[in-house]
Amino acid sequence: MQNFIKNNPNSVYISNAYFWLAEFNLAIDPPKFDEAKRNYLIVVDRYPNSAKASTALYQLYNISKDVEKNATLASQYKTKLLKNYPKAEEIKFL
Repeated sequence: MQNFIKNNPNSVYISNAYFWLAEFNLAIDPPKFDEAKRNYLIVVDRYPNSAKASTALYQLYNISKDVEKNATLASQYKTKLLKNYPKAEEIKFL
């Protein structure tokens, strides 16, 4: 994924690459939560209209709530998800 991002910065698939890189960072043992968060933020901030933006925002909410135990930040992500993606599938899991 990192090579794809480096070699194809203008690809239509770049937001997906950042998203799947974040997912990989969560899946490895031990998880790299900071790296995952960084890549999810790239998806949300740079590609808010991408297909993975709402899921990335939901994952940021989960990391803030469950890993970092930061209720304030989790609430901000939740509010942003509800406001920006009111029809997102992830809303039913909040």
